[in-house]
Amino acid sequence: MFATLRGPAAHTLPKGLDEQTLRAVLGSLGGDAGRSASEVAGLAGISRVTARRYLEYLVAAERAVRAPRYGTPGRPEVEYRPA
Repeated sequence: MFATLRGPAAHTLPKGLDEQTLRAVLGSLGGDAGRSASEVAGLAGISRVTARRYLEYLVAAERAVRAPRYGTPGRPEVEYRPA
């Protein structure tokens, strides 16, 4: 009943995501040079797993794009860029 009085929320994040952390991840994504989840985590001061969760949310929301990064032997890294 109270929810109908408040009206629809402008923008709600999925459960477990925080607006302040999302802003930190977006701020550390940078410009055209893509960054890996580890690089974003170091810049934002969060764990790599948390950074990846937020980056994958941004990809799903079409606010970031994901591409493989080649250049070193072994598995390619995933690189994220702002959309």
